Order: sequence, then C-alpha cells, then structure tokens
Amino acid sequence: MEETLKGDNARDPDPRESLAERHLEELACLVDELGDSQLVIQDHDLLEWAKNHGISPRDAVVEVLRSRIVPLRYAGNVRALSLAEQRRVCESRVLVCGCGGVGGVLINLLARAGVGTLRLVDGAVFVPSHLNRQWHCDTRELSRPKAEAAGERARAANPLIKVEVFPVAMDEKNAESLVEGTDLVMDALDDLPARFVLAETAKSKKVPLIHTAAVGWWGQVSTFLPESIFDLRNVYGRGEEQSQSDEWMGALGPAPTVIGGLAAFEALRLLAGRNPAYADQLCYLDGESGRLDVIYLEP
Repeated sequence: MEETLKGDNARDPDPRESLAERHLEELACLVDELGDSQLVIQDHDLLEWAKNHGISPRDAVVEVLRSRIVPLRYAGNVRALSLAEQRRVCESRVLVCGCGGVGGVLINLLARAGVGTLRLVDGAVFVPSHLNRQWHCDTRELSRPKAEAAGERARAANPLIKVEVFPVAMDEKNAESLVEGTDLVMDALDDLPARFVLAETAKSKKVPLIHTAAVGWWGQVSTFLPESIFDLRNVYGRGEEQSQSDEWMGALGPAPTVIGGLAAFEALRLLAGRNPAYADQLCYLDGESGRLDVIYLEP
C-alpha cells in the first residue's frame, strides 16, 4: 500500500492553544494501557464540562483534543490517528445520503469514530425485507423513517457528536442545501438518477464524494474529488434510462457491511487529511468468489 501523506494541518496540536487546559486536566486521568501514558477523559465528565462552559459536546471534544487530552471513547483510535488527525475528524461535517444497508453501516462507524456532525438523509421507512441487512432496522423499527431511527442510534452510540436528521428524499430541489457546509458526501442511495444529482451537486460545491453500492453478493466503492476529470458517469455511463432501484434487487447482509466498512476507511482517510485509496478508481467486491479488485476508471 502506498505511504499516505500528511499535510501541515495534521501536526499534533500545541497544548498552549487551549484557554481551558488547566480545568480540563483536573478532570482527566492518565492511562497506560495504550503503551504510552495518555491523558483521557470520560464522557460524563466531558459532557458536564461542556454544559458548564455553555458549549456543545462537539466543540468540547475539539477543545480537549487541543489540550492533548483524548476522550476515552476514542482511545482506541490513537495508535492509528494522531491527535491532530482525530481532531480533524471531530471537526468534520459529513452528509450521508441513504440510511439503509451501506448507509446504516457508515453511520454507525463514522459516529463511533467521532465525526463531529453527521447529516442523515433518507425519505423511506423500514419494511420487513430490510431486516436481513440494514443495521438500524429491527422488528421494533418497522414502518419508522430510516433517517429518524439511524439518527437516534447514532446519538446513543456517541453523545459527543451532532446528528442532523432529514427524513426526506434527496432530489434536485434540496440537494444543494443538503450538501452545503459539509466536508464530505457519502452516496449510499439506491436509485441511479438520484445518485447522479447528488454527485453533480457535490462536484459543483467542490465537496469530495464517496460512492457506494451493494447488490446481491457484490458491491463497489469509488471516490470523486472535486478536481477530478472523472465522475459517476465513468462508472455507470450516461444512465438516464436506468431507473431500476438497487433496493428492488436486494443484497445479502455481508455485501453492504463490507462495502460500508471500506467506505468508512476511505472517509476517515480523507477527513484526517490523508490520501484517498479509491480516487478515480473502483474498488469492486465479488463476494461469491471472495475477490476484491481495484480498477482504474477510464474516460
């Protein structure tokens, strides 16, 4: 695998940047289980500190990371991410369009990784045929809007992040407002025309987009940076007449789970300031044979 590059913004933060460092250190404790001593803070102490200082939990997380203190829930990240990279993740805003199979996996993983703001969009409700693969769907959630159920579970998984819920279909009328202000767009939709609208909007707003799809035994991930000469039509062709939904075709549970995991890795690479793995390429999963191939896109 190519060595990833880290920009200037990925430096470890200076402890002197925080005005509240002394107060935070009083709430933190040292742990040695990670190989090196590290100051950590528990959720309840951090939430109480945020309340007392009149700031959001999301902003409180950024503040403690500036002070070189790690929220204990992110302690498992610090071997893979520097403090500066974790802080970038916690400052980021990600739009996830589609809260079903792949989208449900993404929401779960990105919430637990600490993405600061998750904007969740899906106009559909859960039905029994979703039970085989959609992580936020169980028998209690049937007939409930997917975005609302996903948002509730994301907040329960991580009360330190901000979750914005939009139980509506993404279309040409609202695409621009949904993409506005985000750092990354995740395409977990199941309708091809809607995918094109989302991809074109992200490109016009200069926001990177990660495309995902899972059907049957198969799935794919591709990344489109704003400056790329490639777009989603290099994967699907012109495609205007292809209106059949992926949802209608279904998927075995492992397909969206694997694809969601690969796409979450890609999202964290981008949000941390590292090089993407799938820019202008298609990572293709064939679950039937067990193969995973990365294919360069062609004009």
